[in-house]
Amino acid sequence: MVDLQEIEAIKRLKYTYCRCLDEKRWDEMAQCLTEDATAAYSDGQYSFAGREAIMQFLRDALAGHHMITSHRVHQPEIDLTSATAATGIWALD
Repeated sequence: MVDLQEIEAIKRLKYTYCRCLDEKRWDEMAQCLTEDATAAYSDGQYSFAGREAIMQFLRDALAGHHMITSHRVHQPEIDLTSATAATGIWALD
């Protein structure tokens, strides 16, 4: 039962991330990331270490009202790898 609760919390976090990204809710989105988060976009062409670096990239990349995004993620495959870590893959539209 605990595993299912953890998996549901991870899915909810991912959905919050996507909603905040599309609505440009930068302060709320930053709360989805740990200070030491890492991220890679465009098959690793853009890679960042740390919440502030990731958030700055996203703010800059999606600046202005002309950039509209609509992320939809489906069919999560989440594996809990330890008591404090997990891996996950989502289909993205």
